[in-house]
Amino acid sequence: MYSVLMVDDNTAMREALARSLTRRGCRVTTAASGVAGLEALRAGSFDVVITDLNMPERGGLWLWRQALFFHPELRGRFVLIASEPLPEPRSLSLFMETERFVLKPLSLDTLWRQVEDVLEGVPRTPSRPRVESDETTARP
Repeated sequence: MYSVLMVDDNTAMREALARSLTRRGCRVTTAASGVAGLEALRAGSFDVVITDLNMPERGGLWLWRQALFFHPELRGRFVLIASEPLPEPRSLSLFMETERFVLKPLSLDTLWRQVEDVLEGVPRTPSRPRVESDETTARP
């Protein structure tokens, strides 16, 4: 069983994604903020971290930077989810070298494919589509 940390300040989104991942056989821990996500990372180990980009106080990029400081083995194991408008590409450039990114509203199947790629050690490729259409979409 794989362990996933799901970090999102939107309760409905966080719970919907956690349910979907649980149905696919993952053990999911949730956190409502970047700070709470970092606390969870310090307390346990995870195979994948899914985090929202924009959250009050500390967002997904902050969490990623802090997580890699404490757990460098998590490089390549993050999936960032975000709504448009996106920040300047410069602020995402380091993240995008090794991590994955999906736009909201997101397809549950697309998110799962990203998680599977992390679990299988598939390297992130820039040519891979960020968003695919699907009838099963998670919305808050």
